[in-house]
Amino acid sequence: MKPNKTAAAKAERLAWAFQYCHDKGLRKTRARDALLGFLAQSGPVNWRTLSDSSPLNELCNPSTVFRLLVKLEEIGLVRRITVREKPPFFTMGMPGEQHNDYVVCTECATVQNLQITCPGARLERQLEEEYGFRGLHHEFAFYGVCKDCTKPA
Repeated sequence: MKPNKTAAAKAERLAWAFQYCHDKGLRKTRARDALLGFLAQSGPVNWRTLSDSSPLNELCNPSTVFRLLVKLEEIGLVRRITVREKPPFFTMGMPGEQHNDYVVCTECATVQNLQITCPGARLERQLEEEYGFRGLHHEFAFYGVCKDCTKPA
């Protein structure tokens, strides 16, 4: 399934994520479902924003949100985007789905999706062919200072 911004595609993506969690043996909780619902509707988001969002802030404490994110990351449903010396961002990344690559501001920690063909895909295929690896994935991000942070004060 290709990423799509329509409500139907987001609902289908969320239903798939619920089933994937079930298949991986994750316990169904209201907090887990709320977290997945938020991630299915958003781009990369940091842990604090997730923890403060409704209804997550009513269902569980921030440490539970972080534990859920780590568990979802372990099963391959969530990707962590690291920002130097800043809290990481998280985004839903379904197995087999073409991932997004990012440009990250090292000052304000803004994360933007890159609308480019990923240069890592060719390298993954080469590694599969030459070294026999399967199920390869990678993270690709550019880091710099965004135009808002470079404006003179």
